[in-house]
Amino acid sequence: MTEVRLSRPEEREAQERLWQSVFGDDPRYIDAFYRCCGGPECMLLLLEAGELVSMLALLPHGLTLPGGERASGFYVYALATAPEARGRGYGLRLLREADGLLRARGADCATVVPAQPGLFAYFAAAGFTNGFFTRTAERTCPQAPDTSSGSRVEAVEAEAYNAIRHRLLADTPSVCYPDGLIRYQQEIGRLTGGGLFRVTAGGAEGCAAVEYADEARLVFKELLLPPEQLSRGVEAFGALYPGRRCQVRTPAAWAGLPDSRLRPFGMLKWYRPELAGQWGEATPGYLGLGFD
Repeated sequence: MTEVRLSRPEEREAQERLWQSVFGDDPRYIDAFYRCCGGPECMLLLLEAGELVSMLALLPHGLTLPGGERASGFYVYALATAPEARGRGYGLRLLREADGLLRARGADCATVVPAQPGLFAYFAAAGFTNGFFTRTAERTCPQAPDTSSGSRVEAVEAEAYNAIRHRLLADTPSVCYPDGLIRYQQEIGRLTGGGLFRVTAGGAEGCAAVEYADEARLVFKELLLPPEQLSRGVEAFGALYPGRRCQVRTPAAWAGLPDSRLRPFGMLKWYRPELAGQWGEATPGYLGLGFD
């Protein structure tokens, strides 16, 4: 017998065990999630004979539509099914149950970032369509950055970062995260040797979320600056990460880095057809931070 329901506070330990068995994440990452944004009301569980076998998180956020109107959404995250319970359709069942729950909560849409390219088809089967794109470019931080240009980088707390982010994306169709999710990004970034940063380049203020992908390679999960200053922004990080190779992600329409490539990044499902019409199939939305 199976049961689908929201989590209870005493079930966190079982969820952490499932998370670790499926994703293999450092326990510190998992703890950061629950401290920053993973309350019981966010976790949807599927139990088989009373045992947790599948789960997902539903994390609230805002969405800026073309033209500036705001919508409400939930980020589907950490969809995990125990290895011994796979092949029974539990993940898709949870996604269907999530639809009903989010409609009841008055959500306008749901978003998701497939962890692997092959998962785009999986989420398409659950009604999601491509809605978010990024530009990515490969760069190397300079060994000796040019300090005479006035460019600089400084670490900031989540709330200050989010204020800069909101300002820069005010006119871009994009996801707006609450401070709790930005704090989560800050913590997982710091655990790798990265973090959240204010960036000044060419007299413009921007921000960047940085993680180490491995010992030698950085990922700028987002770099937000006016397009003409993006290259200077990367160069400014030579003061912190001299000579490091990096992947840099920016909004789809911000083509400021030479040789950048446009790629699908996240998916979207609308619960209100009139808002889907406002968004439009051709809108290159920006989700930015995927909390992988």
